[in-house]
Amino acid sequence: MVSVPARLKRTGMEIRFLLDGADANIRKKPDHSLHRLLAQAYQYRALLMRGDGKTMAELAAEVGVGSSYFSRILRLSFLAPDVTAAILGDQHPIELTAKRLANEIRLPISWQDQRALLKTS
Repeated sequence: MVSVPARLKRTGMEIRFLLDGADANIRKKPDHSLHRLLAQAYQYRALLMRGDGKTMAELAAEVGVGSSYFSRILRLSFLAPDVTAAILGDQHPIELTAKRLANEIRLPISWQDQRALLKTS
């Protein structure tokens, strides 16, 4: 009989079976949905900076999304640099999903508060 510490963890709409141990937080594959979300955030930020005097609603329409979604995703381009690096390097907590980051989390302005909320450091 082999005994291994393990637990069930809700991650978005999924429940994952996690093994505790030395390599418990190592991912087997990157989270492409989070990567895509950050890429989209920086694309929206570039549009906003270019601006051309357009409103947020006009910029959102230009990329084919609603203004609410545009503003929620745009705010992700202002994540602390080390939080962004942790996400892109797949070093973020397993419960931090694209859906949660885009829809459920109200990001604080302070980078220190972002780190604490997202538990990336």
